[in-house]
Amino acid sequence: MADPPSSPRKTLLQLFLALFLVSSCCFLGLRWLVTSGVGSHTPSQGSAPPPELPGTRGTHLGMALVPDSTPLSQARTYEWRAESLLPPEYRVVYGLGESLARSLDSQHRAYGRKMRFRALSHARFTYQAPSGCQQDMRCIYAELMRSNAEPVHVLGTRFIEHIRERRLDPLEAAELIISFVQRIHYVEPEGQPFGVIPPALVAARDEGDCDSKAVLAVMLLRQAGIDAAILYSDPLAHAAVGVALPVHVRGPPFRLGSHVYRYAELTTEGWPLGMIPPQHDKPHLWKVLPLPESPGETGSSVEAVDTPVSGDVE
Repeated sequence: MADPPSSPRKTLLQLFLALFLVSSCCFLGLRWLVTSGVGSHTPSQGSAPPPELPGTRGTHLGMALVPDSTPLSQARTYEWRAESLLPPEYRVVYGLGESLARSLDSQHRAYGRKMRFRALSHARFTYQAPSGCQQDMRCIYAELMRSNAEPVHVLGTRFIEHIRERRLDPLEAAELIISFVQRIHYVEPEGQPFGVIPPALVAARDEGDCDSKAVLAVMLLRQAGIDAAILYSDPLAHAAVGVALPVHVRGPPFRLGSHVYRYAELTTEGWPLGMIPPQHDKPHLWKVLPLPESPGETGSSVEAVDTPVSGDVE
């Protein structure tokens, strides 16, 4: 017999407890100590992996193999829940060929050498940002979006087709994508330049920390025609995603020019859009990182609804 569904109050309590177990859930927290770019990032204490859905239930979004000849043995089947959608259960298969995965990893390491990345300890690193590159990781994120554009676009196509077929509005489409990225296991990068895993490898390996997952989420959201940006807090050593959602979505606004974003937490399954975890609920310590469009981003793939500009936010 299936377990009875949890009450909203019980579910919310479980979410709060899950996040409180992690004192610092991101390999980020850059603090620039000298002009050449010395940073520190605070490791987490770890958290239990989210529970797996049994069997093969749910709406199947299809297979995304890059290249098409990639054996299924090298692919992963994701099963997750988006509680606000009907049906709530979803599946997708994603896999990268071994050669492509090695190439993406090699490109990332080559970029680290170009930026003179050097690990100082498990929690600190340094690199030299070139002229015109802000020392807040935005150049690194932009490069990852560029170099991983094609394999992430293939994955995003599976979501786009479902969004169009079901005529999902922006909030529903964002729920579908964010809940998928939340499902990916939280794992701190080991030996990766800048403490970030390339977004295509995040999906292919089922692992990533907060900003690694945030880059993937921004790419998928933008491909679906949803305005999104990375939210970054150096003092809190954390990263999340800002999503331009309809004005009725609760939560503090994050502004960048005329754009207004709501918070999306990626490190805990089922965490509601717009809600900031208690230990990170300090909006004045966050900033929005503007990122360039990456190849393959589309116009609008969702049903149009009113999304906020600065004057619309309460």
